[in-house]
Amino acid sequence: MRDRASLAEVIGERGLRDFTKLSEFHADGWGMAWYDGRLGQVEKSPQRAAGAADYGELAHRRLGDLGLVHLRRATPGLPVEARNTHPFRHGGIMMAHNGAIHPQERLGDLLTGAWERRLLGTTDSEHYFLNVMSRLEGRPAGSLGHGDLIAALDDAVADIDGAFTANSLNAIFVTPEALYALCWYHPDRIPPAAVVQQGYTGPPERYFDLAYLETDGSVVVASTGWPQDGWTSVPNRHVLVIDRETLQTKVEPLHPGPSASRPLADLLATNAS
Repeated sequence: MRDRASLAEVIGERGLRDFTKLSEFHADGWGMAWYDGRLGQVEKSPQRAAGAADYGELAHRRLGDLGLVHLRRATPGLPVEARNTHPFRHGGIMMAHNGAIHPQERLGDLLTGAWERRLLGTTDSEHYFLNVMSRLEGRPAGSLGHGDLIAALDDAVADIDGAFTANSLNAIFVTPEALYALCWYHPDRIPPAAVVQQGYTGPPERYFDLAYLETDGSVVVASTGWPQDGWTSVPNRHVLVIDRETLQTKVEPLHPGPSASRPLADLLATNAS
């Protein structure tokens, strides 16, 4: 947004109702993140968004000009509790993830011991987030550029996709400078019956699509499941970058692979040397 605005103002009251209706199935918590200037703020709850007074109040409050909203559908077996609710925060960066990473019992492989001690919850999503954040360790405060985070995502995606089975690594990252919407999923790992059961009426293989809408005063990016007429799709295996100051958008491909990726242990060993 060019100015502070509420979620209801950005997507309209009808859009807010349609989006919140997703919590009939994504009923395992909600969270919002935004910036007060450059200071990140997070409010979240393990309760269902629909009917939650605090969710409704925040959705109508002009929180800021950059932020994200997440409705959680917990990965089976992971507890529904406040510490597992998205978004997650590390320093000035906040993130929400849509997808599941297996096997859960090996998630510790994504983090060194020092980073594992920073975990607040037990989710695959927070492990994923801290894996990305670990790749930005050692950079001076305020030096983060668009290319730095995209390079970290390149390596993190290669790390996770090569060693785990993830149906989707879709995620929204917000920094004080920009929003990054990562679209990365495997269409063949989406069970058609499960998405139909959730009320999704589109092609099952497009369930994890992301799309965005640009207007004169805002840019909105969101997942599927509610009306998005006139929106532009983010190609799979790409990142949409929205500059906070200018609202300019660009879509960049990810290029993860053995030649480009650096294992986490090697990266941290280099930083420590």
